[in-house]
Amino acid sequence: MTAIPARQRRRLIAAFVSGLAAACVLPLGVFAGANLLLNSSGGHSVDANKQLKIPSTPAALLATVNAANELTTLTVFVLAPQGVGGTIISLPANTRVEIVGNEAPRRLADSYAQGGLAALALDTEGLLDVTLASVGALGVGDVASLLSVTSSVQVEFDQPVVNTTLTTPPLSVVIETELFPAGRFDLVPTQIAAVFAAMRAEEPESARLARTKLLWTGVAAAVGGGVALDPAQSTVTTIPDFVSPEIANFVRIVFAGPVQVWQLSAQLLTGVDNPLGIDIYGLDQIEVLLLMASVAPSSLSGVNGGFAVQIDSPFNDVNISHAVVERLSHLGIGVALIREVAGPPAQKTVFRYSDKASIDGFQASLESVLGSLKYSKVSQPVEGVSAQLVLGQDFVDFIAAFPTLPSTTIPAPEE
Repeated sequence: MTAIPARQRRRLIAAFVSGLAAACVLPLGVFAGANLLLNSSGGHSVDANKQLKIPSTPAALLATVNAANELTTLTVFVLAPQGVGGTIISLPANTRVEIVGNEAPRRLADSYAQGGLAALALDTEGLLDVTLASVGALGVGDVASLLSVTSSVQVEFDQPVVNTTLTTPPLSVVIETELFPAGRFDLVPTQIAAVFAAMRAEEPESARLARTKLLWTGVAAAVGGGVALDPAQSTVTTIPDFVSPEIANFVRIVFAGPVQVWQLSAQLLTGVDNPLGIDIYGLDQIEVLLLMASVAPSSLSGVNGGFAVQIDSPFNDVNISHAVVERLSHLGIGVALIREVAGPPAQKTVFRYSDKASIDGFQASLESVLGSLKYSKVSQPVEGVSAQLVLGQDFVDFIAAFPTLPSTTIPAPEE
C-alpha cells in the first residue's frame, strides 16, 4: 500500500461530486460560528504587510478501534479561534481515498489496516485538503476515559446496536452480541465508547453512521458551554504504536468550550466507481471544502500559492454556501475562508480584488457563474486571500434563474 504523495497539489475540484439529494446521502449538520473568523482576537493580528491574519484553527483526527484493532469511526476535531470549543466532524471509515494510476479503490479503513496511523493520516489529509496537527487511535478504554468529562449522554437508537466478534483459533466462532436494543437510553462514557467500537459483520457502514452522529451530538449537548480542563486527565493510556499522545489533550481542549457537530455527506459507490463491490463511500468534495473553509481555514493546504477567495455570506443557508463554492470551483478558483456575516443582504454581490490586473479579462467568466457583480478594491487585505466575495440578493436570484453551470470550465485568474 502506498499513501498518495504531494497532497498539496491536489486539485480543488474532485472528479467525484455526490448529489446532496441522493437517496444514500447522509444527513447534514448545521453551520454555526463561522462568523467568528476574522472577528476573533486571533483574526485581528496584522502582519508586516498590514494584512489581517486568519486565526489559528488547528484540526486533529481521532480514530476509534475495536479489540481487533479495526477502524470503527473517524472524527475530525477542529479548535475554534477562541482557543477552546470548536467543531466535531464525522466521516465514514470506509470513505474512498485518492488513488494513483491503476491502484485498486481503497478505503480509509484499508489505509489504517495496511499502513497504520501514518497512512491513515496522509490519506485523510489528502481527502480533506487539510494539515492535521494531531492524529491518534484509541480503543474502548481510552475513549471512555476521554469522554469522562461528561456524566451521561441521552440517545435514542432506531435499531439495535449489535457487535460481532470472532473467537481465537483454532476454534474460530462468530459471536453476535446485542449491546442495546432499539430505544432511548442514558449512556455513561464506557457505554458510549462500546457503541463507537461496535460493528456487526456484513452490515454496511451507512447503517451505523447516523448512530455515530447521534453519539457525538449527545456528547456536544453534554459538554454544553464547555467543561473545565482537569490537569489530572492530561494523558491517557494508549494502544502501543497506534496513538499520538497529543490527541486526548487536543480533544479535551475542544471540549473546554461549546462544540457543534457535522457529519459529512457520503454516497455509496457502485458500478465503475466500485469494481470490487465493497462497502465504500464517496464524499461531496464541495461540501468538504465549504466546511473546512468555514471552520478550519488555517489548516487548509490546497489553496497555497493559488488564486483564493474569501466568501462573506449574510445568508444562513448551507445550500447557498454550497452553490457559491461549487461555482467558484468550476472556474478553478480556490476558497480560503468562508464567513457568515450579519444581514440583511445587500442587493448587489460585491467582488473585491487585491490586484485588479489579476482579474482583468476574467470578469465575464466570473459573472457567468455568479451573476451581476459590483467590483471594488479590498480595503483590508487578508493574508492568503486574493479577493473577497460578499454575497448579495442578486446571487440568490441568479442561481434560482440559472441553476445549471456553464458547460465549459475556464481557467482561474493568475495571481
